[in-house]
Amino acid sequence: MTNTLTSEPASLADTKRVPTLHFAQPHAIEPEFSGVRSEARRAVLEDKPARNPLPTWSPTMGRIVKVARATMERLKTNLLLGQALMGGKKATTPVPITTKISKVRIPLRADRILDGMTTDEATGALNAEWVDVVPHKDESKPAERVVLYFHGGVYIIASRRTHRSITWRLAKYASARVLAVDYRLAPQSTFPVALFDALCTYLYLIDPPEGSGQPKYEPHQISFAGDSAGGGLSVALMLYCRDNGIPMPGAIGCLSPWLDLTQSFPAWHINEPYDYLPEGTADPRFMSATRSQVYIKSNDDITNPYVSPAFAVEDPAKPTPPMIIQVGDAERVRDDGIVFAENTFRNSRIHLEVYENMVHVFQLFSVFDSFSRLALKRMGHFLHEQTGKEAWDRPEVKRKAVRIRHIPGHPIQPLPDALGIIDDGVRLLVQRGIWSPDLDETSMFVVRKSGKIVRRGTIIEAENADISDIVAEITEELAAAGFGHAESDENGAADSDAEEAPAPADGGKPGQAAN
Repeated sequence: MTNTLTSEPASLADTKRVPTLHFAQPHAIEPEFSGVRSEARRAVLEDKPARNPLPTWSPTMGRIVKVARATMERLKTNLLLGQALMGGKKATTPVPITTKISKVRIPLRADRILDGMTTDEATGALNAEWVDVVPHKDESKPAERVVLYFHGGVYIIASRRTHRSITWRLAKYASARVLAVDYRLAPQSTFPVALFDALCTYLYLIDPPEGSGQPKYEPHQISFAGDSAGGGLSVALMLYCRDNGIPMPGAIGCLSPWLDLTQSFPAWHINEPYDYLPEGTADPRFMSATRSQVYIKSNDDITNPYVSPAFAVEDPAKPTPPMIIQVGDAERVRDDGIVFAENTFRNSRIHLEVYENMVHVFQLFSVFDSFSRLALKRMGHFLHEQTGKEAWDRPEVKRKAVRIRHIPGHPIQPLPDALGIIDDGVRLLVQRGIWSPDLDETSMFVVRKSGKIVRRGTIIEAENADISDIVAEITEELAAAGFGHAESDENGAADSDAEEAPAPADGGKPGQAAN
């Protein structure tokens, strides 16, 4: 049985031990707190009700989180249905009429094949798109800067289309071209295929194929950015470049990055009442006792730093580019970003921003939420400052951690003891009986009983479900919450930052058509 924070375990067997949390630098968690905590650190855990909605949410935010949670719960037992629902043109999010979407094909580099891949997996091309808020007039010449964006979706669902509400805003706020790519997804393609696809896309910019017409960019003109799994992929690509003599980009931007696929940090359990992320993937066709994540072939890979960058090691001889990491303090992967910034790479130039009462990848809600747009503005401005044609002409980045309030004026609180949030979370879980130091089990995944998925007292049929009914029901819920999915052209309809009007036809270059 899995317990909420407000419930008591039925017996000692229902509690889980404190897992061996991965801290790259020595960090002992004291069983009891004695000392002074910053106001920002204290508020992260102590100012929340038992369940959502959280007090600073708008009614629209509450409805969207509720719908997202119900949708994720239904899709976690049928990953292929999730891909069908979230991968087609009907899942395209709108952009303003003035935003240009140009399709492009990214050739794969067989000469860069990674260990664990087959030759067939290293041939072909990827679908991608340029997102331009300001038209790029001469395709033969490089722009001032490029954001290479990797979408989230547990390495299983979503696409460049589903994340246009983020990519066009980053193009605007960073004054950059955004190149968004459809890297290959699991379960059809497992690690390291997504990393290989990300690498090929980066090489397309800094080492373009002869005769492609693609201009060459300098690494300091480029930033990697991504959300959730895409944020983890951005960091993994940076680490791979660092370890293999490939020039690293000018900057990294991560939105709610998924950096620990073991899901062993406290926030994964503490923020279950608020976030829309489910307990875990539970499709019996692709999951087993030796494969806890669909992205990997087996759990032998789960602590590989290119899979879970939280297990990476900082190398002072090879400093990382300036980074900005944004997390919501009510999301389940909050601690991934905190531990990476404050422990794993605690000597690197990282800005950590913790947003009050925000859930996983809250920036996707920027269509209706000004706080989400503020986060994207801060992300865009950081990437703008740290990339460009002149590598020497950049403001110095110093480490800092802050909490940004979800109240009028959005005051910024210093968070000098951010790593202590994890300490507080461990103590809270032990105090409430969710974790026990005396037990030797860490799995918090759902329980499978007689072909059904049982979680929190709710039974979801895993077999013989009428898929068409599920799709129709989810579509109706999304529409009621304000997310229509009617057929649209490649650009989609205008969104709330721009006048509503039909978008122009796609501006893809001849010979570069993508699906």
